[in-house]
Amino acid sequence: MNKPLHSLSKPPVILLHGLGRTHRSMRRMAKYLDAEGFDCACWDYPSRQHRLAALAEHVRERLKKWSAEKQIDVPINFVTHSLGALVLRGALAEPPPVHINRIVMIAPPNQGAGLAVRFGGTSWARMVFGAPMEDLKEGAGGLAWLGVPEADIGVIAGERSFHPVNPLSWANLMVSGDLAHDGTVEVSNTKLPGMKDFLVADVHHTFICDDPVVQSQTRAFLKTGRFERN
Repeated sequence: MNKPLHSLSKPPVILLHGLGRTHRSMRRMAKYLDAEGFDCACWDYPSRQHRLAALAEHVRERLKKWSAEKQIDVPINFVTHSLGALVLRGALAEPPPVHINRIVMIAPPNQGAGLAVRFGGTSWARMVFGAPMEDLKEGAGGLAWLGVPEADIGVIAGERSFHPVNPLSWANLMVSGDLAHDGTVEVSNTKLPGMKDFLVADVHHTFICDDPVVQSQTRAFLKTGRFERN
């Protein structure tokens, strides 16, 4: 089961996973943040089964129900991976169902994912990634309606282009060019207008949330609203 928030005496953080993953993919990040003084909950959503608008509504309704049942009146922090950022942006559309504090978006395809969509028409891609692929095209209508939450937002992009367990890494070996990317999302496409801080890490898309540097930088932003720099 998803771990519930258990003590609002600590700053609450809700974590949303990426496409084709489950809440388990965020557990290491949550464990790290728990140890750093936060109260974390990793939420599931049916990432492959529905288009982006339906996924956002699913999370929005859960936020409404959760905040009403728990009588939540404190600002909530969020940490997202990949598609989770887009789902959250839709879920927090005006008026947001909860008070928002800070958001860390890790490897988010805020402007689409050209590398992913380049192979999105293949049968294996449709089988692996499911319904949201249509909304991940650069300039797709499914992205156009998303707003930018009224919150401090920090974006972490990856720039390590290959990992042997990610099928897109192998496919993208055939792609030439100097565009920096994490094997799935271009660094330039992670950026979001109005973001407060931006950081690029030498990490691949699939396991970026397990990286110690990314975890430490996530903690820094949640605590201070800025990433740490030497």
